[in-house]
Amino acid sequence: MDLFQYKNGVLYCEDVPVDSLPAKGLPTPFYLYSANTLRLHYKKIYGAFEKLDPVICFSVKSSNNVHLLNELAALGAGMDIVSGGELFVVKQSNADLSKVVFAGVGKSDEEITDAIMSEVGYINIESEQELARIQELAGDLKREVSVLIRIQPDITDEKTNEKTRTGYKGAKFGIDYANVEALVEENADHPYVKIKGLHCHIGSPISSYTFYEEVIRKMVSLTESLKQKNIILKVLNIGGGFPANYVDNDNFSWESFAGPIIKLLEPYVKHEGFKIILEPGRSISANTAILVTKVLYVKQSGDKQIAILDAGMTELIRPAMYNAFHFIWPVKPEAQHLLANRNYPVQQEGLTTYDVVGPICESSDYLAKERPLPPLQQGDYVAVFTVGAYGMVMASNYNLHVRPAEVMIDQDKVYIIRERETQQDLVRKMIRHEL
Repeated sequence: MDLFQYKNGVLYCEDVPVDSLPAKGLPTPFYLYSANTLRLHYKKIYGAFEKLDPVICFSVKSSNNVHLLNELAALGAGMDIVSGGELFVVKQSNADLSKVVFAGVGKSDEEITDAIMSEVGYINIESEQELARIQELAGDLKREVSVLIRIQPDITDEKTNEKTRTGYKGAKFGIDYANVEALVEENADHPYVKIKGLHCHIGSPISSYTFYEEVIRKMVSLTESLKQKNIILKVLNIGGGFPANYVDNDNFSWESFAGPIIKLLEPYVKHEGFKIILEPGRSISANTAILVTKVLYVKQSGDKQIAILDAGMTELIRPAMYNAFHFIWPVKPEAQHLLANRNYPVQQEGLTTYDVVGPICESSDYLAKERPLPPLQQGDYVAVFTVGAYGMVMASNYNLHVRPAEVMIDQDKVYIIRERETQQDLVRKMIRHEL
């Protein structure tokens, strides 16, 4: 799952004991990444789908540090982006721009123009008006651009959090499936905007391969119908949303997940030359990081034990926003509480049940509720696991807290890859001038 393991009584990230970093003066909280876990997960996904020779476009919205993107680009990854800001960061990385897919429902003229001039691989079309606007801009620039039509298939995994479902009828994403064929027909011969294929993404995480099978059948049906009209689409981007193991006993297997998808798509790849694009995010990045935080205080409130940490919803909003689960454990527990695995629930004696909260002035500021943990003491360091996806990218300055540092470990080498903000940073852009 990852390279965060307990050895010699303390949590290690690869070859480095985690408690050595605060001891060197690195203030908590901070995000800590394992470079080799990142590489491992990319290779696992590519290996699982290798028969399709897919383009793996990493979802930059899940984890956007340019140094992490460089690690993935070095392995051959493309990038899935959703904003001009993400395009800017990707252009600072070593990524191949021809393997960049630009998605998102609200692209501005400036973003579209930048994407066209940067010669990204594909722009995903999310509405009829967006297609018309891209045609206008590409015509003005006299530059060709390849696009994919994002279908809205009315397919939903009920196990996906309602806030991260995207494939249902009435969603803001994509174009109604029933309208796509006519749209492609009407725009197939544009001199600058070339419709190359279809895109779909129905949410994250998706619990079963069966939902991808449904999506693929709908996409293939469209391509076959259009083929009868001499319109050839050969790119299928089946999106992302693949799961990650948040605890060891989640037991997600890439081989069993990918097998049925490969069986469905392989004939089209082998015999019709289809190009397959995948857009994994959390399944690559989630396990790559922990959030290292410190216990500020422990108190009792009514019948509850409350552990107050120096990290909260400003560093990791997923528990507050999505009621998401993250495994939490001390960096250096007592010997009887050392872990051989991160199965949940933890089968140990002598645990205390805590509400684990942050310092923010919101009742929703928590990292875990009613969580059995080893007894915590003021000053203990605690690790929040599997935070590499939608962690730092969603951090905020609410209550004017500074955003934390990001640190990457590669075997025994420790690198700061994003500096901790300062309080001066909080006011640097607060200027007053007359327009």
